[in-house]
Amino acid sequence: MGSGNAATNAATAANAQTQQQIAGSVNAINNAYNSPARAQQTAQYGTSLQNYYTNQVNQQQTVNARDLMFSNARSGLTGGSAATDSNTQLGKDYTAGLLTASQQAQGGQAALENSDINAKNQLIGLAEQGDTTGNIGTSIASAQDASLKAAGNYGAANSLGTVFAGTAGIYGAEQTAAANRAAQRAPIGSLYGGTTGSSIYG
Repeated sequence: MGSGNAATNAATAANAQTQQQIAGSVNAINNAYNSPARAQQTAQYGTSLQNYYTNQVNQQQTVNARDLMFSNARSGLTGGSAATDSNTQLGKDYTAGLLTASQQAQGGQAALENSDINAKNQLIGLAEQGDTTGNIGTSIASAQDASLKAAGNYGAANSLGTVFAGTAGIYGAEQTAAANRAAQRAPIGSLYGGTTGSSIYG
């Protein structure tokens, strides 16, 4: 009888110790993922993405502003209402581009946060099975590092693309109009064609 009680008591003590270790591991996991340090890493990642996408918008704005300026000058539209309209469209595209950049950055930060949630839940599941007892700190660090490395590919995989479609359309239309005007002034094959050898008199 005494040996039976001793075995039962030992098993109870061992189980209590295991549960205490599991609780400690789960607590460590939650503390790591809810820590100010991890929140700061996540926020910094979102800021980096925001800067990355905003730089793309600024670069596109510079190119499209230059194209419009030269196109308006060639078409004789500088200072006119058409130039004003095209610059207004440029401004609208820029504002929309900045909004898109912000949304993309928020999406990237949310992806990192979701990755952390999934990793945390997985670690807690392992801890409850006793698999991470004794090396929980290493497991947490590895999981968080893996999430950050995976997030690093978000910007390349989710390119901002062209955000000045409206401005590009205006520029394209002006280019086409300019080409049509040039063709009307000196059509190929006309009596006085401007292209060498294109006149009917050779």
